[in-house]
Formats: sequence, structure tokens, C-alpha cells
Amino acid sequence: MMGSAQGRLFVSWTMKILIADDNAMTRMLLTSTLTKLGHEVHAVADGRQALEAWQSGEFPFVISDWMMPDFDGLEFCRRIRASQREEYTYIVLLTSNSGKANHLEGMNAGADDFITKPIEKEALAARVRVAERILGLHGRLHAANADLERRVRARTAELRTALSGREEFFSQASHELHAPMTLILGFAELLQMDEITDEQAASVRQILVSGHSLLRMIDLLLSVADTSLDELSVDDTGRRARSLALFDHAS
Repeated sequence: MMGSAQGRLFVSWTMKILIADDNAMTRMLLTSTLTKLGHEVHAVADGRQALEAWQSGEFPFVISDWMMPDFDGLEFCRRIRASQREEYTYIVLLTSNSGKANHLEGMNAGADDFITKPIEKEALAARVRVAERILGLHGRLHAANADLERRVRARTAELRTALSGREEFFSQASHELHAPMTLILGFAELLQMDEITDEQAASVRQILVSGHSLLRMIDLLLSVADTSLDELSVDDTGRRARSLALFDHAS
């Protein structure tokens, strides 16, 4: 089975192989040879039956005749490649023509390899071995991608939790700082209206400049903390993290 082969590389394993050929003798030869190689075989006589069997079963490996009733091997290849199935299907086309143009046409349709009729058992066994290796590689790559996605989701969840805790703190701190800072600026502006010395006026101006600067930083923290994580893009998240880091450094 395909599932038992995930992560196994360059080691023979039992595959479910779908054969599509309208010639009964060819089906018998392929079935006999592949069964002796240790694989599970299902054989059908035309392209439509082949597509129905492939859609309803797990066949990582398909051997199809080029010319068949209903629709040919090329159309069968195209329909497999057009599907949304996640697991890869390795396709070998049987053909009486060995020219480069025919092989190119088959590869454009989605074929991976070819076997020229009449079929030689040694050539068939070699193609099967190649399919085992390619499917083994795909299995390992699929498993690695799944593990990477799992790790990314876990790390993202940790980051969201950490940011949520920091933002709650900064939101509360910013609200608590905003009110007294606004009050201080209001008193400083009132002092400017009184008759004060030049030295006192310079001190008041310094209070206003520093106070407005601090107020802008508080407002920035408020806007960052009040934004939902789901509303942020990747760039927003980066800018947000830098803003929090600058605040930590300044404090």
C-alpha cells in the first residue's frame, strides 16, 4: 500500500498498480509479471474504466496503453494531472512508437515514463523499480512538508499568544499614562500664558516638546495594542514588533 511506503527510499514495497489496456493478453502479461514482483494489480480494458478505478481507489502507479477505446492513454494522463489529489501518481505509457516526438507528446500529457511494445519483462521490472524510487521520494517530501507545516502552525500559535500578552500589558500601561501626560501638558500650556522668566519659559517649552513626543509614543502603543492580530499583515506584524522593541529599549 502507498501509505506503508511513506519515508521508505530505494526499498521495494508493495504498490497498488492500475493497468489499463484493451488487449487481454497484455493485461495478463502485466498482471502476472507485476504480481510476481510483489505488487497488487487491478486491470481494466479502456480509459473510462481506468479513470473510474483511479478515482475510487488509491493507485500510486498507473500503466496505461496509449491507444484505448472511449479515450486514450494521453487523455487519461491529462485527467489524472488535472485532478486535485494530493498524492502523486506515477504514470507509464505503453506504446508501439518509440520516437522522440511521441515521447514528448506523452510527457506533455503528464506521463513519467514509457514502455515500448512488445513488452520485455526486464524492461518492465526496471520501470517499476524507478517508480518505487520516485514515489518513495515523493512520500518523504510529502511527510517533510507536513511536518514543516505543523511546526510553523505551532510556532505561529506561540507567537500569537506571546504578542497577545504583551499587547494587553502595553494597552493597559498606555491608557494609564495617557491621562496624566495630557494633564501635565495642559498645565504647561497654562504656564505659558502667565508672566514667567525666560529661563522658566525655556523649561516650559522643553516640557511641552518632551511631553508631546512621549504622548505620540503612547498613542502609537495604543493604536498597536488596539489592533487585532487577525487584521495585521506580515509587514504590519514586523513593524509592530519593532515598535515594541524600541519602546523596551527606550524604557
